[in-house]
Amino acid sequence: MADFTPYFPQLRAQCAPLGVQLQRASAATASLLGLAALFTSHFAGLLVPAQTGPGSRQRELPRVTVFWAFLGQVLLRGASCRWALARLQADAVAQGHQPMGESTSAYCQARGALSLAWLQGLFAALGRWFDRRSHGQWYGRRVRLVDGSCFSMPDTDENRRRWPYAGRQKRGCGFPTGKLGGLFCLHTGRLLAFGESSWKAHDLSLARRLLHCLHAGEVLVADRAYCGWLFLAQLLAQKVDFVIRLHQGRTVRSRRHRSWWEAWKKPQRPRGQSRRAWKKRPEELLLRLVRFQVQARGFRTHTVIVVTSLLDAKTFSDSAIAELYARRWQVELHYRQIKTNLSLDVLRGRTPPMIERELWMHAIAYNLVRALLLEASLTHDAPVERLSFKGALDALHAWSERALRHRRHRRLARQALLARVATDRVPRRPGRSEPRARKRRPKDYQLLNRPRPLMRVSSSRRH
Repeated sequence: MADFTPYFPQLRAQCAPLGVQLQRASAATASLLGLAALFTSHFAGLLVPAQTGPGSRQRELPRVTVFWAFLGQVLLRGASCRWALARLQADAVAQGHQPMGESTSAYCQARGALSLAWLQGLFAALGRWFDRRSHGQWYGRRVRLVDGSCFSMPDTDENRRRWPYAGRQKRGCGFPTGKLGGLFCLHTGRLLAFGESSWKAHDLSLARRLLHCLHAGEVLVADRAYCGWLFLAQLLAQKVDFVIRLHQGRTVRSRRHRSWWEAWKKPQRPRGQSRRAWKKRPEELLLRLVRFQVQARGFRTHTVIVVTSLLDAKTFSDSAIAELYARRWQVELHYRQIKTNLSLDVLRGRTPPMIERELWMHAIAYNLVRALLLEASLTHDAPVERLSFKGALDALHAWSERALRHRRHRRLARQALLARVATDRVPRRPGRSEPRARKRRPKDYQLLNRPRPLMRVSSSRRH
C-alpha cells in the first residue's frame, strides 16, 4: 500500500508515522538561519517535538521552530518579532510552502507558550555538553566567578509590581530595573547558573541562591561585596575555597607583612538566620590575608588585600593568589558580552513571565557562543580566553545565513567556521586604560520628569 493520502494532502503530516513527523520537523528547522544545523547536537536530543504534554500538539509554529526563531532574535541585537516573522516567512517560501500572515500575534503567543521547564532543561543539557569537554584548571582546581549586574525592561504595570523603579523616579518617568546574579566558569567563560531579583536585592542574597551549583574542591573568586562572615562560612561548609577581596569596613591588623593569618570570630546572629542553624556555624574562621600592589603606568599605585581559605603558602604562593584575583576582571567582560552584544541590558517583554523566558534564552544564547569558542579552541589549539566573543558572534551570523544552510557543504562550512573563530583573537594590550567616559555627546533634550501624556515642552526650548 502506498504511503500517501492522495485526496487529503493536508493531512499527510498528521497521518504519517511519528518518525516521519520528526524527520520533517527537523528538516524544517534545520534551514532556519543554519543555527539548528550547528547547535542541535549540543542539546542531547531535546529539540524534537514532544510526544505528549506541552509541545506535542501539531501547530503552524511548533515549539522547536519558535525556539530557533527566538534564539535568532537574541543573537542579533535589536532584532524584533517582525524580523523573526520575516525569517519564518522566508524559510517557508524556501521550502515551497505558503508563508505566514503579516501579523506577529501568533509568533508572540508561541513565544509566551514556551515552557520554562523545557528551557531550563535545554540550559542544563548545554551545561552537560561543557562538562564533557572540561578545559583548563588552576592548580588542579576549577575556578568560578560570581558577580551581579542590572537590567531594565518596558514600563508596564505588571513589570513594575515585580521590579520597581530604581531610585525615586516618578511613575511613568522611568523603567523597571532588576538585578541579575551570575556564576561563571573562569576557564570556559560559560554561565553556570543565575538568579534574578529586584534592584534592591544585595549581591550576597543572589549569591546564596547559587551555592548549590558550587562543588567541593572548587575555588570562588569575587569582589569585596561578597566578603561577609556568614557567606564565607557557608563556602567552607561546602568545602569550597575562595579568593575574595577584603571588605572596606573591616580593619587590617598587620601592616608590615605581605601575607598573614587571622581568626575571624563569629559575629552576632543576622536576621533571617535561625538559632539552630547559627549554632552549627563554627566559632571562628581561620583565614589567610594577602596584600599586593597594583601598578599601572600613569596611575597611582593601589594596595589590594584579598581573603582566601587557601592556607598553604607553599602550594599557593602570594603571587599566584594575586594573579588569580586579577583574572576576576573576566566576569566584567562576560557581563559586557551578554548585555551589550546580546542586549540583555534592555529586555522587551511586557509581562514578568515573558521577561523570565527572555532571561533563559539570553543565557542559552550566550552559552552557545561560548560553546563555539570552546570547540574552536580545542580543534585548533588556541587559548579560549584570547578568542573574540564579538568576532565569533559575527562569524556565526555570516555562516548560518549562507554556508550552513546547504547540506552538501555543511561539514566543510563547520570546519571553516571553527578555523575563522580560532584566528580571530583579541590582541594583548597590557596596561591599557578604558575609563567609563563617553566621547560622543548626547542630544541636549529636555529631561522627562513627568509622564509623557502630561509632559509639556519648556518655553525656552520651543525655538
